[in-house]
Amino acid sequence: MRTPIFPILIISVLSSFGDLYSQDAGKGKPVETDGEVHSDLKSLDKEYYEYYFKTLPNTDIIEKEKLEYNLIRSLKFELRKIDPEKMSPEELKKVNSSSVRYERVFEDSIWMRGIRKQMGFIRFREYMYVIVYDKYYCFISYEMNPSRYIQTPFQVQLIFKRDSNYNTTLPQP
Repeated sequence: MRTPIFPILIISVLSSFGDLYSQDAGKGKPVETDGEVHSDLKSLDKEYYEYYFKTLPNTDIIEKEKLEYNLIRSLKFELRKIDPEKMSPEELKKVNSSSVRYERVFEDSIWMRGIRKQMGFIRFREYMYVIVYDKYYCFISYEMNPSRYIQTPFQVQLIFKRDSNYNTTLPQP
């Protein structure tokens, strides 16, 4: 029976490289003193660690900006579509994050259950918001989280705040 020389040669070469690598790796390790692994204050790994955490983006700010962008963009689109004569480009520029109020709503809310009863065509999703600008109230629902992804809404329902329920005037045809 022949002795397999090739596998034996590969194993011996790899083991010699492993010994050399482990000796080199041992030279670069910091010495442990009094339970503290790192005593050198000017090391690059510490500098890298500190720089990494200083440069992490603030995800809360980014998520809030994406949410506001999605909500305001959807509201502006509906305002242009429903009330084009009043919503000129100058007026639409006034619709921004400081001029609107918004809140996430949930389907187990007593008020949303009432809306569902009155407006049977509204389909609830996990991400639903009510946004208010001037006399306009807008219900917007999304399929995915609007604070993570820029997207178009699943459903939008815009209503006007009237001066009086009894004195309504119809727009000219």
